[in-house]
Amino acid sequence: FLGVDLGGTRIKLGLCTAQGEVRETAAIPTSAERGPEETIARMGNAADALMKKAGRAEACGSGVPGPLDLARKILLRATNLKGWDKVPYPELLGKRLDLPTFMENDANCAAWGEFIAGAGRGTRSLVLYTLGTGVGGGIVINGELWVGASGAAGELGHMTIDPNGPKCACGLNGCVEQYASATAVARKWGKGSCKECFDAAKEGDGSALAAVDWAADGLAVGLANMIHVIHPDLIVLAGGMALAGDFLIDRVRQGVRRRVIPIYLEKIRIEGSKVPGDDAGWLGAALWAARRIAS
Repeated sequence: FLGVDLGGTRIKLGLCTAQGEVRETAAIPTSAERGPEETIARMGNAADALMKKAGRAEACGSGVPGPLDLARKILLRATNLKGWDKVPYPELLGKRLDLPTFMENDANCAAWGEFIAGAGRGTRSLVLYTLGTGVGGGIVINGELWVGASGAAGELGHMTIDPNGPKCACGLNGCVEQYASATAVARKWGKGSCKECFDAAKEGDGSALAAVDWAADGLAVGLANMIHVIHPDLIVLAGGMALAGDFLIDRVRQGVRRRVIPIYLEKIRIEGSKVPGDDAGWLGAALWAARRIAS
């Protein structure tokens, strides 16, 4: 199965089996300003080269950033790709590849990849948080990706945790994203990037530790709410900020324990991603195509 992860600056492609065994990968610049048609043509060229090396794919899945019209198979607006509005993306890509092609939100693809080939192996349900410039997510319930009535489920970063909190770019106040994103951490610390903040916190810097604790506590509120609503087997923290590992995750676990009735937590795990970050997007997309073909 072929997976394509459409990013703002880079497109990652790969081939894998239905069980998530990686066969071959490649990457090309997005160069989105050239328009969807040319970008998709270059995707096709890269995919052809991959399949020449590792064998013809059965189907293609692509993770895309932004809102989708799944019924009409339209990419309504690609986040950070100027001019990519109302693009019949899976039709165009499928025609270029001559393969059945499926489209899904990139964070949903990451959740599905984690469920099939990562930390979620053997579980029935999971919630994945992607912690990067913003906060995204995906939900799997009873072995099925949950996309909701319009395909927009999993916007975990825009759950309100403080109605009087900071204004979010989405127009709401107090979203999880305003506490638990790399952008929010850097803004709170005020002395450098999120990574620099975590590095300083690990060295014992008081202001950096305060910023990390503040972010972990905000994220813990979001997780506690999800636990009360869904009660998943597993919550996975992924994305650049989650690379801090247990330094972040242990703090989040502590915050969750303060907010959830203990008996509710007995069978719920909170862990970091087990899918390599560079492969999460395309791998989840390919595995989603495998799922769609099987169904």
